[in-house]
Amino acid sequence: MIRIGIAEDQTLIRESLAIVLGLEIDIEVSWTAATGAEAVSRMASEPADVVLMDLRMPGLDGASAMRRIRSQTPEARFIVLTTFRHDEWLMEAIDAGAAACLLKEVPPELLIEAVRGVVRGDWDPERWTPDWRKYAPELQFRMRLSSPSIAGGPDALSSRELSILGKLCAGATNKEISADLHLTEGTVKNYVSALYAKLGVRHRAEAVKIARERALV
Repeated sequence: MIRIGIAEDQTLIRESLAIVLGLEIDIEVSWTAATGAEAVSRMASEPADVVLMDLRMPGLDGASAMRRIRSQTPEARFIVLTTFRHDEWLMEAIDAGAAACLLKEVPPELLIEAVRGVVRGDWDPERWTPDWRKYAPELQFRMRLSSPSIAGGPDALSSRELSILGKLCAGATNKEISADLHLTEGTVKNYVSALYAKLGVRHRAEAVKIARERALV
């Protein structure tokens, strides 16, 4: 039995999801929450296999809630349901641990298939059909969700970060990286900031130095 938690501040959507998912013989809705803080609390008392997480909720947002849940339950899995396609928000959700990001208008059968795929561990957006992609913001495909990092631990660099680091070492500007990777400049700046934090550097020259010393690129 797959245990589901639902964190969604809109009552109609939250209750509709609970009803639809509860009709499946292999799925049980363990709890629902209207805020991020409530989701953290419910997950601590009734751990679910998958949490359906809204991004924008009163108080604690979805990405922050996922990080708190993962600090308590590292094996927790999340599917983000959102009405937004903003790269920065989606990137934050994926960095916080979202296995999938889907638009809220996703048909129930596709959502249920995604839930089962995440639980089985065979979630692979690269094999999705065009029908799937209509309901899945493109950023997650570009970020290569299933690609391993270069090392374990919270400060490991993702494949996307390594790609951007390589372009920094080649002398590319944020604008050039943005055009090459089909990302907004704001998204690239967010990646670069995260990259600096992980490498423990303050600016581009230091990042390039560390990358070459560690043979990261």
